[in-house]
This record gives sequence, structure tokens and C-alpha cells, in this order.
Amino acid sequence: MIIGLSFLLPTVLSAQTTGEVVDKYRQSLEKIHSISYDVRQLDTFVTGTVWDYPGHVTLLKEETDEVFGLQYSAFKKVINWGSLYDGKQVFDYNQEDKTYVLNAKPWKGDLGAAAAQLVVFDMLYYQDSIAPTLSIKDGEYVLTYNYPDNKEHQVSERQKVIHLDNHSFLPVKVVSSQVHLAKKQVISRFISNLQINQPQHTDQFDKKFLEAYEPEKPRDYENMHKDLIASQVKDFNLETFAGGEMAISEKTGKVVLLDFWEVWCGPCVQSMPKVQDLYETYSDEGLEVMAVLLDKESKDSARLMLDHKKITLPQMIGNQELRDYFKVYAIPQYVLIDRQGKIQFIYQGYDEAIEENIQQLLKM
Repeated sequence: MIIGLSFLLPTVLSAQTTGEVVDKYRQSLEKIHSISYDVRQLDTFVTGTVWDYPGHVTLLKEETDEVFGLQYSAFKKVINWGSLYDGKQVFDYNQEDKTYVLNAKPWKGDLGAAAAQLVVFDMLYYQDSIAPTLSIKDGEYVLTYNYPDNKEHQVSERQKVIHLDNHSFLPVKVVSSQVHLAKKQVISRFISNLQINQPQHTDQFDKKFLEAYEPEKPRDYENMHKDLIASQVKDFNLETFAGGEMAISEKTGKVVLLDFWEVWCGPCVQSMPKVQDLYETYSDEGLEVMAVLLDKESKDSARLMLDHKKITLPQMIGNQELRDYFKVYAIPQYVLIDRQGKIQFIYQGYDEAIEENIQQLLKM
């Protein structure tokens, strides 16, 4: 069902050129100032994890907005999380706990928040500069966009497929997919119950409901590891990629660098060659490196990435207990332990000071 589309003339499904369908899609988008829709998020990741969530989104077109080009109010059911961007600030709120987090400096990364993932830019803007191919399937026009491979990051078969309603020429399904590390990732959005240019859309941006919510206390990232510094590290038995076990206590007498990472984390992967260089440079002087993959399910993908980048660091598999103990709330995170087994430095993100600190501890 589509409400507010009387200005769009119904069109009988017929053979049309790709250019004609794209033009009608563009024309439909140009007439939209606001839109709301129900959406189903169905995402399948390279690890095999599947997210399947329903939700609702309202978008206001704001072409002068320098961050997103729109305002959004999104709510993801089941987990009861919402996200609202009013053109100035982002509010991510938890309907159950009645708490919210305020970001006064919005950026593209805010769209990774739970509810904001439901925002579909293809509902307001035509985004592609490459020419699609056209097909007809199940009474819908289907535009398929194929993008170049990203060989550096082992990403291939990059594709976006937009299914258009044959009357409104607006998306009813958007599917993006790619193959990364020999495994396919599929991100799907199923769109229904569209309402176009309705006066009540602006009501979704009234923030009075937040008066009943409490601001969530932000983590003190600067001091949150303070209690760990200079403490004796707790011993953990970590599973190795080869299926064995290795205890942190086995490295007593060595300087140990822990590298917490994930396959999907760009900064983790980008900094790993630097950690490899440290390992090769200082291992003869007493440096041990233990790279800790936090998601066991992505081990196969991790192997492919490591082989491709010729990374030979000893690889371990982490667990929740390890994550909680070292307070790994963001990655990559690095922990530097001295020869006596005391934690001396913790870094959030790769820091050039790591090498200097390694040199310092090796001399002790």
C-alpha cells in the first residue's frame, strides 16, 4: 500500500528501456519531500550470523544537510531501539530502559547504530553513477548495479539490486551483496506501507517523548583502564587457531603485546602489518605478540585474510571473559605487558608510541 502517490500515474508493466525506468525512478524521487515506510532488515554476514528485524522509518529530505542530506526517525522492533536525527543532533534511545545517548556532532558512522541501519537512502535519492541492467521479475522492475572489485581488501562480486514497484517506480526491496574472503555477505531491506509527503511526518521528530528518558552515562574512555595499569595480568588459557591452547603465563619473562581484532574491522586489518613489523623486529630481543580474534565464528575468514596479507603473528581466539577483563569496548585494542607479567600500557587504536614503549620495556 502506498499513500500520497496520486501525483504518480499508474503504469501498466511493459517492456521499457533501462533509461526509461531509471528516469521514472528519478522523477518519483524528485517529487518526494518526506516519506515513511515499514521495513524488514535481513542481513547475512560472512560469519554466517543473520539479523532479521522489523522496523519503521520516517525520512525528511534536506538537500542542504551536510552530513546525511536528510533527517531520519527510525525504530527497530524486537530490540526496541530508536534513532532520531533532527538535522543537528543524533539521539539513540532505548525504549525499554528509557535511556538515550546524545551525539552533538553527527557523522556517517551514526548510521551504524541499531535503528539507523534501517535508513534506506535509495528511498529519497538516486545514488549511482554507473549504468544498471534492467530485468522484470514478479511484476517488478529490477535494476542491478555491478561495482568493480576491491582487490586490496579481497572484496569481489559487489552488487546492488533495487526492485521497483511497477506503479510508483519506488523501491520495494534493496539488496546489496559482496563476497569477502570467499564468503558472501547480503544486506537486504524489504519496504512496505509507504506514505509520501504526509503532514504528520514531522510529528516523528518531536523530541518531547525524551523528557521521560534519562541520558545514558557515557563511558570514560580516557580512564576506564586505569585500574588495570600496573596490575598483575590475570592468566587466561587461549585457544590457538591450530586448535591447541596457550596461556598468557607461559610468556612470563617476555614482553607481551596483545592485539584484539575482528575480520570486519578496517582499522584492525590496516594496522596488523605494523604489528607484524614489530614482531619481526623485536622478537629476538624478547617480544611476544598474541593476536586475539574476538569472534570465533570468523576464524576461516580470518585465515584467508592473514594468508593474503602474509601475516604470521600467533593467532588466538578470544572469549567474553577475556573481553570483559581487558574492557575491550572498541577495536583494535592493544595491551602491553612487561616481563614480570604486569600490564603497563593499553591503547585504543594503533599508536606509534607502541614501538617506543616496547623498546622501553625490553630494556627493563
